[in-house]
Amino acid sequence: SVIRIGQADTAHSTVLHVPALAAAVTGDLAYNQVHMMTAETGEPEREQWIANLDAVAALEPAFVVAGHKKADNANDPKIISESQQYLRDFSRIAAGETTTAGIVARMVDLYPGWENLRTLWHSARTAIARKNG
Repeated sequence: SVIRIGQADTAHSTVLHVPALAAAVTGDLAYNQVHMMTAETGEPEREQWIANLDAVAALEPAFVVAGHKKADNANDPKIISESQQYLRDFSRIAAGETTTAGIVARMVDLYPGWENLRTLWHSARTAIARKNG
């Protein structure tokens, strides 16, 4: 069934839940070791995103397929909590930093080897612009 989950990296996201396979295809809700695109979110939207990840976790999927993932990674349900932690870390770091480069450096320290640095730079620029807006 298609679940209109709401906030993920955009405001109107959906998740495909396949109970017979114990699977959730999360689209842009959960990421799998790829920097998350937070540019369309402020802290309140990221909090809602975290809550929406809880809703998917409550389905108890054995397989969680991310819309953005490292090609060789497994579809492990742990990506739900990893995505939540990433969002919490991004909010905390963005609140404390005054430069785009500062946000990027601290996130890369926490998430070494994660793919798509370009997305992290875009998200960090947007977070700084929101603070200075």
